[in-house]
Amino acid sequence: MPVYYRGPSAHIDHRYLQVYVPEPRRFALSGLHGVHIVCVSSRRSGGGGTTTRLYATGTAGVAAATAWPVLGTGAMSVAATIAAAFLVGARGCWGARTHSYELRGFYRGMYQLLFSTTDERMFEQVRRGLVRAMEYRADTN
Repeated sequence: MPVYYRGPSAHIDHRYLQVYVPEPRRFALSGLHGVHIVCVSSRRSGGGGTTTRLYATGTAGVAAATAWPVLGTGAMSVAATIAAAFLVGARGCWGARTHSYELRGFYRGMYQLLFSTTDERMFEQVRRGLVRAMEYRADTN
């Protein structure tokens, strides 16, 4: 059983994404789609509260639709969609003072928060692990 990420807040293998914080949750990769990045920025100056910016949904969809004839339905299309979502999402986070990173997506028909952290390094590790797990799943189906 391949393990793609094992850490204090999540575990990703070839079948499941398990998240431990804030409460334990388990997502079967077979029921997961439309994964994208959300940047939640908190502006502390001038009475600003928490704002949520969703950068990746439209752009990732356009990128996937444009690249569909070239990439097909396999692992490359999954990787390209998540990579496009990451690049666009990260671009929006750069300007924020403090922010947290979130992975969101549709799980069995419902829009879900999959993973959230303020630690950029941990977020990147989890994101890469999820990309690899989804590529593996696409290759074996």
